[in-house]
Amino acid sequence: MKKTIVIAVVVIVAASLMAVLCASPVVLGGEDLPQNFREAIQSQAKGGYSSRLPLVPVAVTVEDVNNEQVFYTIHYFPFGTVGMSYHTGDGYNIEKPLTRL
Repeated sequence: MKKTIVIAVVVIVAASLMAVLCASPVVLGGEDLPQNFREAIQSQAKGGYSSRLPLVPVAVTVEDVNNEQVFYTIHYFPFGTVGMSYHTGDGYNIEKPLTRL
């Protein structure tokens, strides 16, 4: 009985993780965010953090937006954040490396 419950929990957790991996993270804030910035953020924030660290992006918080640049924070599951920026001419930059919550 206990073995069946453990297997069921493992299957549910694995299925949930796969669903999160396949989906784009939720972009919070930045209601006035231009569509090209939103698409750039979502395409960059997909997938795991790295092959060595199994961190999955859950949400992106937009901090600041101007004409050519957007600053945002990616929140990873189970822990950690990365501060990023995207500039239309320069591309992506890491502003603050991975830190725990």
